[in-house]
Amino acid sequence: MRLTFLGTGVAVPFENRAQSSVLLEFDDKKVLIDCGIGCYHRLEQLGVGLDEIDAVCITHHHLDHNGDLLNILKARWLLDCSTLKIFGPPGTRYFIESLLEAYPYLRNKLSFDVEEGSKFAIGDVRFKAIPTIHSIESQGYVIEDAIAISGDTRAFEEFISAECAIMIHELSLPFNYIADTHTTPENLKSCLKSCKAERIYLTHLYPMTHRVRDEILEYLDCDAVIAEDMMRLSKI
Repeated sequence: MRLTFLGTGVAVPFENRAQSSVLLEFDDKKVLIDCGIGCYHRLEQLGVGLDEIDAVCITHHHLDHNGDLLNILKARWLLDCSTLKIFGPPGTRYFIESLLEAYPYLRNKLSFDVEEGSKFAIGDVRFKAIPTIHSIESQGYVIEDAIAISGDTRAFEEFISAECAIMIHELSLPFNYIADTHTTPENLKSCLKSCKAERIYLTHLYPMTHRVRDEILEYLDCDAVIAEDMMRLSKI
């Protein structure tokens, strides 16, 4: 399995980062975990065609995590692609129907199939969705007990303790913020004793968090890396 960070940014511009998106490649499948604004172009940079994407797994329906979904669906219609599988939290069908109400010219043109279950497979690879703690319905994903991807959430033990070799976890906020629907260094460190991952990749840092990134890594005192756009992990 191979993983590429397409977007590690947030809802405000910083360091030319695209918004949240990860590409997973395994066997003959390519899957997006989130598709925030900018991932559409990162795929082109990577040389991956939109017709090659087999599925999209959405963690939650905030614009910086799903803003390129309609772009992808429309492009796939114009390219005469096959049906795109979309997995997401409860409310995903309603969300896409709302998009089509706003853009009625696309109704009956886009080809997609929505699933909202907590366990599913894409090809032979097993995915498990874990509800997370955010301002709207949200979920993280654990893939084949190899990779865990949090989406936006406060850090909490049930997710941090997931069986995985690699954990991708948000760290939106710097020190001395309240960790209610996002993660702070203090909040993350309080859960690390339960972490089974060999390495944690930190993503979704707001600009004020990036400014103290070195202090955060020293404070966490674990094998943690700040993720960058187009960073690739092979042979997971």
